[in-house]
Amino acid sequence: MLRSPGGLARLLGLSLALGCAAPARAKPCCSDQDVFSPMAAEMARSLSRLRLKPYGPPYFIAYRVVDERRAAVSAAFGSLVSRSRGRRRHVFVELRYGERAFDNTELGYEGRHGEAGFAPAALRESLWQLTDQAYKDAVSGYLEKRAERLTRYRPEKLDDFSAQAATRCVQAQAPPELELKKAGALAERLSAVFRRYPYIYDGRAAFQLSWSRRYLLTSEGTRLAVPEENVPSSLDLWAVTRAPDGMLLTVQKRWMLRRLSDLPPERELLKAADALARGLMAERLAPAQAPAAAPAILDPEMTGVLFHEALGHKLEGQRQRDPKESQIFRDLVGKRIIPPFLSLRDDPTLPSFDGQPLHGFYRFDDEGVPAQRVVLVDRGVLRNFLMSRWPVRGFPFSNGHGRADADHRPTGRMANLMVVAERPVGRRELKRRLMALAREEGKPYGFLLVGAFGGENPNARKAAQTLEVRPRRVYRVDAKTGAQTLVRGVSLVGTPLALLNRIVAAGDDETLANGFFCGAESGVVPVDQIAPSVLISSVELQRLPEDLARPPILPSPFGEPEASAQAKAVRP
Repeated sequence: MLRSPGGLARLLGLSLALGCAAPARAKPCCSDQDVFSPMAAEMARSLSRLRLKPYGPPYFIAYRVVDERRAAVSAAFGSLVSRSRGRRRHVFVELRYGERAFDNTELGYEGRHGEAGFAPAALRESLWQLTDQAYKDAVSGYLEKRAERLTRYRPEKLDDFSAQAATRCVQAQAPPELELKKAGALAERLSAVFRRYPYIYDGRAAFQLSWSRRYLLTSEGTRLAVPEENVPSSLDLWAVTRAPDGMLLTVQKRWMLRRLSDLPPERELLKAADALARGLMAERLAPAQAPAAAPAILDPEMTGVLFHEALGHKLEGQRQRDPKESQIFRDLVGKRIIPPFLSLRDDPTLPSFDGQPLHGFYRFDDEGVPAQRVVLVDRGVLRNFLMSRWPVRGFPFSNGHGRADADHRPTGRMANLMVVAERPVGRRELKRRLMALAREEGKPYGFLLVGAFGGENPNARKAAQTLEVRPRRVYRVDAKTGAQTLVRGVSLVGTPLALLNRIVAAGDDETLANGFFCGAESGVVPVDQIAPSVLISSVELQRLPEDLARPPILPSPFGEPEASAQAKAVRP
């Protein structure tokens, strides 16, 4: 990467920065000059003339444009139900008034966003209006912030914007290949698998195919024209049923891909669809689990989501300076916060893991800062935060984690979160220790939590810091025999500091979970978790909210159900 100092003169012209790898023989899908020319012209005009007396011009402007093409197709029970194509141009304007030490921005500041046509004149017209609105917002916010400082005490005096070297990279990109017809035919064949199971009330296969190019131009001289480097497309299989008592049950499996050729062979996908259906039928007949507290093993996906919710969000940099945030770990840098055999890092520079593309990979974050590998926790000791260009105490610069979707201002976010364990043990040993812990506590069983639908954990200080992660599947593990019994209807709950410090062992089965998106103040961004299984000395399981409804009166028209097919259990 070629780093160069900022300045208005740098906005004009186009160059390929050294170190920006371009795909071999790739042809640009569109003219980058048709995007940069209106961006540069409107930015130059705004910097030199945009002011409302007695207020001066902005000291910083960033224009972010994302050109996106999407195609989607969905099939249910072997037949197409929807198909669509679309093209959009997202425009985001960030404008700052004042100076680095004190400007208009706070955590809630969003800038201005909208859509634009694909002609250069249409883009410039959109930038003109959004910049005008953003300037008025910024001056108003600056004055409100100054007034607020007269009445509210702020113990820390921190800059509002870090100084970073400008980056310049223009990377060629192959044109989109959104093979909607091929994807639709495959979706039909995969969703037809669910016709074999009459108790499945909705069984679908859906493709989301996406191609996008990201442009960033700032008044400091940063100029980027790069592919969106995360894994943009996906195949989802999901199915729905109800237990005899009316409890709604769903299962889902996702494959992330850059192109259809990234998928496993079709025979493997068909087997996966069948296994998903058989697992759902087994869960339908499983007993409902009462609330309980007992030792538990969390599989790698469940572990990754737990660390994402319990620790990852709490280590986002901007939360450490906002007094409305929980700030659980703000004053614990250099101190142990999790067991010493565990470390946590986030590495957006990794394009793949174990041969699979990583959903959170990028070379530059959404503020133009080069991506960096960050060690957040080293052998249990907190070392760092996920930093955007909003400084916090002890961390005055970005570490390349300023992320956002196309319609929001970047904040510190996770990308490829990795839980690393020292002295891991095999799965059999984890289970042996689980059974021993349960017997020591006089519990008839422990639990095995497999997979995760996702989780929630409030970050506002006024809210109780209680997290919830919903497993895809729950098994009781008999403390004496080790026999596993599938159960349903519960989720894991707890508080971050207590729950993480009850981890007593980790497995040697480090695995990637790359089908997740994370929503926060800066929008929805793709993330990965790479983690091993862990053994927790005690977890609390609570009942899920009940969505009880009477199952269909008549059987499915696809045929009468076979009792033997219903009873097949899918072992973890």
